[in-house]
Formats: sequence, structure tokens, C-alpha cells
Amino acid sequence: MKICIYRGTNEIGGNCVELASNKTRVLMDVGIPLISMEQREVPVSEYKVPCAGLYKDEKASVDAIFISHGHPDHYGLLPIVNKDIPVYMSKVLHEILLKIQPLLPGGFDISDLDIHDIEPDESVKIGDMTITARAVDHAPGAYAYEIEHNNKRVVYTGDIRFHSNQKYKSWALAKKAVNPDYLIMEGTRLSRPELKEKYPTENAVCDGMKDLIRDSGKLTFISMSSQNMDRVVSVIKACRATGKTFVIDPYTAALFDVYHELTPKFPKVEDISCVRIYYGMSESIVNRMIKSGLFYKHKSQKITKEEIMAKPDNFVIKYNLKLARYLLNNVIKDYDFIYSMWTGYLDRQKTWDRYKKHITEIHTSGHAEIMALQKFVKQIKPKNLIPIHTECKNEYKKMFGVENTIVLNDNEAKRI
Repeated sequence: MKICIYRGTNEIGGNCVELASNKTRVLMDVGIPLISMEQREVPVSEYKVPCAGLYKDEKASVDAIFISHGHPDHYGLLPIVNKDIPVYMSKVLHEILLKIQPLLPGGFDISDLDIHDIEPDESVKIGDMTITARAVDHAPGAYAYEIEHNNKRVVYTGDIRFHSNQKYKSWALAKKAVNPDYLIMEGTRLSRPELKEKYPTENAVCDGMKDLIRDSGKLTFISMSSQNMDRVVSVIKACRATGKTFVIDPYTAALFDVYHELTPKFPKVEDISCVRIYYGMSESIVNRMIKSGLFYKHKSQKITKEEIMAKPDNFVIKYNLKLARYLLNNVIKDYDFIYSMWTGYLDRQKTWDRYKKHITEIHTSGHAEIMALQKFVKQIKPKNLIPIHTECKNEYKKMFGVENTIVLNDNEAKRI
């Protein structure tokens, strides 16, 4: 078997890994780099990797693609892959990409792709390889993959963490896939080993939000990803505990519907008494949602800006550019702003400059910190370790104590 990491050996994000035998070629993820977040006007085709037989304009020679989770740095090339190539992912991710992703600016339709849902611990035979999905903690429906060929096993972690309410999934991977021949492991946070998070777990995030909201006496904005299910639940819990109302947008409400369909324990949006919906969004998203029939689905929970202005300290508002501009330009003189995303966006995106003196960061990373990864490596006991999704590939051997650490460069093929 041969491995080639097309992107991800020298950067965080953009993963694309090929594993090939004499008969079979499979890809783990087809991501675009993180810089694409700042260059939204750049077409996806500009981020191609040199993988023959992957794209629409050539004959397909890749046998299958396996997507680890629903972040563009792991699936972003999907719009330009050849539709004859089967794509495997979790049902949760499939539903998000099918129903939600097209609503976003630059969104794309995956309905013409050959997508197959794969369940946790399910195995798929692709040529002379067997690929098994292993649920991990990172994002809704996130998977690691275990690839077997000729009595050799390769484990690809995708993105992984060990500190949220779903951490048991990641630790289970170490038991189910113990002693692999090769472990391809992410190391997002290794370049910041000195960073000690004030909120190390999702429970700590929830408690931090409760404290701030309870003591604030002001309107509170919160910037967060609607796809971060754990974070959405944390905000709802914080609002319930403090008697506040959480104001979301129709896009977030549509995600509630997807989560409820797939996980009935996740509540319907109309059953959450502390949640209301504000119907002002960017015109492009509104038009897409109206066309899909989702925009006014929960109109009974509609709230107006006049209701918010009458008693602003009663509300926690998921950041909405149009609503924030209106409120801050007309009535709100003081407010709190919870920033609950990766800190790097604060410095990279000028959007946040206006709010910085009001911002309190309450966030826990979607990626494992070094001590958790060290414990994980010790438990899974790989014979060989391969860095990916990191800026610290040359530190892996020292950090994890695996003598056979294989450091690759982008587009470098190696027989394993």
C-alpha cells in the first residue's frame, strides 16, 4: 500500500490523503485550506490538489472518497469531484450537506454526487481494501477511519478531541483500533502547547455563559457556529438557567430540524420555550430558504426588533449582522458580546473590530490538546505515526515518543 498526503502536512486544514494498492485508490477527505475562509470569492477549483482521476473534467480513477466531518477544510472539494466516484460519510453529515449547506453564501448542491451513508463501526469493502467508520468527538457525525489491506491497518483520525460531552467516542477509538500499523493523526493545537484554556470542557463553557449572562444586565450577542450542536445546547441551558431568551435565525432553526430528525432526543425548536427566531438575514440566504420552503417553517416563534428593543437585557442574540447594526445604531449603547469560536478568526477578520472592547471569549477547542493526544497515542499503541493537520510535524517524534514517526511533505508518495 502507498500513502500520499496531498495537503495537510504543513498546515492546519485542507486534508486530502490517498491510500492506494495495486488495485484500489481511496481518499480520506477532500478539503480546501483554511485561507479559503478569507478568500470566499476564489473558486473552489483554485484549491485543487494534484490527484489524478478525482475531478469532473477527467475520467474517474479514484475508487471511493471518505469524508471525516462537516468542515470545508475536509469536504470543500466535493463540488468539483467526478460524480462517478462514490462518497461515504455519516448520515448526519449527509443531511447537513444536502439540506443546510446549499443555504449558505457560496453553497453548493451535492444531490448529483453518489453519496452513501455509513454507520458507526460499519465496514465497507472497496476493491481490496476494507474501510471501517469509527465515531469520534469533534463535529456532528464526525468519523475517524480504519483502513485494512493485506493484514496491515491504517487509522486516520480526521479531527478529534477528548473534552466535550461526546469524548467517550474518541477514547473508544483507541480500544477498537488498538495497535495499528500506521496512525495518521491530527495535531492542530501542538503549535500552541502553552495555551491553557479558561474553559477546558463544554460544561465549563456552559457555566461561563451562565455567569456572564446572569451578571450582565445588558443585551448579549453571541458569535458561534450553528453546526456546533454541543455549543447550541450550552447556550440553551445557560438561557434557561438565567431566564433569558435565545434569539436565533431561520438557518439555525433549520439545523435544529435536521438534528431532531436524526437524533430524536434533540428537541424540536418549537418545543424550546426560551428560543425565538428573528427573520432578518442576508438576502441571499433568505432567498435560498424561501425557495426551499424552510424560511417561515417556525414563524410562530417569530420575534421582532421592536420586542427586543423594548427589553434588550432579556435577550441573548446569536450574532446577526443586520440585527446588530440596527440595534447598535438606534438604541443599544452598551452590550456584552460572547465570542465562542476559534480565536484566530478575531485577528483575521475585520468584522470583529467594532466589537472587540465588548468581547468575552467563552470557548473550548474542537481539537485535542497535547496531553490528551499523548494519552491517546499511548493507548492506541501505533507501530508508526504520521503527522497531518499540523504546523508541528517535526515535533511529533519528541512529543509522542513513537520511534517510527514518518514525516511527509505534501504530494510525497511513500510505500507503507
